[in-house]
Parts: sequence; structure tokens; C-alpha cells
Amino acid sequence: MAKFLVYIETKGDSPTNPGPVAHVPALPGATARGETIEEAKENIRQAVEEYLRLLRGVGEPVARVSDGVSFEFEEVDDTTFPTDFDPLNPVELEALLRWMAVSRQELVDLVRDLPDEALTWKPDADSRSIRDILFHLAEADVWYTDRLKQWPEAPLFRLAAARGVALERLRAASNGDPGMVTTHDGEEWTARKIVRRMLEHEREHIQQIRAMLAEMEAKK
Repeated sequence: MAKFLVYIETKGDSPTNPGPVAHVPALPGATARGETIEEAKENIRQAVEEYLRLLRGVGEPVARVSDGVSFEFEEVDDTTFPTDFDPLNPVELEALLRWMAVSRQELVDLVRDLPDEALTWKPDADSRSIRDILFHLAEADVWYTDRLKQWPEAPLFRLAAARGVALERLRAASNGDPGMVTTHDGEEWTARKIVRRMLEHEREHIQQIRAMLAEMEAKK
């Protein structure tokens, strides 16, 4: 049975929804929210199992869900975790970059053939469209790696351009000082934390887009 440490970020943040957020450092990209801490703990199991299945499906050597999964929870009130300070060695970084590619491919496959009316549809006036979310993800890649650039207007081209810059910057950081810690607006950032947040952020929005497509289909 695989056992995972889960940090419950009790203060939460608000890129998608407010409330406590569960993070799994050993599986960057596995994250779940809840209105309460207990709900976040409950939701993280499904997120981890889905993520493990996705990664195993492309040949990554991660735990099998059928062998069982258990969790050790630790509540924290900081956005930078002790594990975020572990330096990323080149081999581990390349593995995580593969995971980023797997996640991005899932996103592209999800939206590639959507017509314009689906890309621009909104559940309500205050919500983002799928096109808005794709632009947001492209900008987030650059935000997480602290690089500015002019991006293409087509959303999938913008995603590709931003990810290229982000990967170049991550590789440069790993080859230079993999343990480097920087502070931005009072928050500490490391290469490991950047990869973790990029994966978590994208995978949250993949689920958001899936829910939007299901809602849009139900209203036809």
C-alpha cells in the first residue's frame, strides 16, 4: 500500500474556490479543495487515485491504485511546505517535466476540437469561459516562472509558447542552483514549489473545464 503525506493548507487561496486545500508533495499536481478541512481530506483521495491512473496509463512508475492508498495529514497555515525546500536534481526534474507534459496533453485533448461557441460559453455572467481559462493557464505558466513575454492570440498556441518559456526557465534553475529560494510579495518560492503549483493549478482547471462541458451539454 502506498502512503502519502498530505499538507492541508488551512487558509486556502482563491484561484478557483476559497477554502482549505490538500496538497500531496510526492505527487505534484494532486490537489483537492473543500469548504472544510474534513471535506478537503475526503476529496484528496479521488484526486490522487485519478492522478495515479493517468500517470500509470502513460508508463510513469507510480503506485498502483489497486494496491491501496493511505494518507498522513498535516495541517499548515503557510503556502510553502518543508518539502518545497528539497532541491530538484536533474533526473527528478525531467520526470516532473514529463508529468507536466502529460497534464498539458490531457488539457489539449479535452479542448482541441471544441467549436467557438463551446470555447466562449459561460455558465453565468460572472464566470470565465473555457477560452478565458486557457488564457489564464498560459499566463500562469509565465507567472510561476517569473518571465514576461508577448503571447499569441490563439489559446492553444499561447499555451504552447508559455510552456516553452516556463520549461526553459525551470531547466536553467535546476542546472544553476536547484536549492535556490526566492521571495515574491512575502511568499517563498523554490523550483520544486513552482512545479508543484503549476501542476496543481492546471489540473484544477482541467476539472473545471470538464464540469463546464458537462453543464453545457446538459443545457442543450
